[in-house]
Amino acid sequence: MASSPTHIRELHYSAPYDWQSVLAFFRAHRLPYLEEVDDTGYERVVRLKRSLGWFRVEQKSQYALLLSIWKSTNEDAARISQSVRRMFDLDADPAAILRAMSADVTLSDCWMRHPGLRLARFWDAFESLFTTVLGQVVSVSFGRVLIHELMQAAGPPARHPKTSEPIPLFPSARQILEADLAKVRTSETRRATIRSIAEAIQSGTLRLTSPQDLQSLRKTMRSIQGVGAWTTEYVALRGFADDNAFPSTDYVLKQKLKQHPEMKLDSIQPLRGYAAIALWKSFADARNLSSNISNG
Repeated sequence: MASSPTHIRELHYSAPYDWQSVLAFFRAHRLPYLEEVDDTGYERVVRLKRSLGWFRVEQKSQYALLLSIWKSTNEDAARISQSVRRMFDLDADPAAILRAMSADVTLSDCWMRHPGLRLARFWDAFESLFTTVLGQVVSVSFGRVLIHELMQAAGPPARHPKTSEPIPLFPSARQILEADLAKVRTSETRRATIRSIAEAIQSGTLRLTSPQDLQSLRKTMRSIQGVGAWTTEYVALRGFADDNAFPSTDYVLKQKLKQHPEMKLDSIQPLRGYAAIALWKSFADARNLSSNISNG
């Protein structure tokens, strides 16, 4: 049985908030070994200042999430709290989003049906870039298999801080460059892209720390062979918390734009990312798909 958490915090937000939709996103995109999602919450293993720890997020009320952190210092807890607010999009302003969506009839209709949608984000931009590249042109489930293989091939060994089971951590750029990526069952072209990204990060050409000029970041990512428009926009949306990112080359979004050529995306800037999640949700509803498959 787990010990008592070292820090417990309530993280408040403005309602409405679609907790189940956000939880479904993390369930569909959970990172092997490091993330778990059950019916009531999300857990994540994290590197702390002195060791490994973990945290859990649950919904406490319609206005707050409950964050529990194990083995953390005050400094760790402050950093994790800030990251969780970003991951679960707790600082979004529902009224401002509604006003923005009202500028377009189609988007306004989508949003009125799901006013609590939020832009769920990955733990960090580094992981999001590699996992997004591995997830290109494959199903969500097989993309997770490839991430598992990358972590097995390149990740440093550790013990899970909660269960003590041996696990690999997510590898650094240097560890990816030193690993045998033939063990990852993707194309050689995609392996080359993974190596090129790691080289760009290792050399300092690509800096994934924030804040920074997101347009310059897009330009740098696009200069890497194998990193295209969809990857760049998706990482901006899910990894860098760019509320205005819109992966227009995404299959679902292309279909929705064809279906509604009159849609005025420019009118809702700088919140186009919320249009993306509303359209993904609308597409899922129309085909009676579960949100954990289709919600981006």
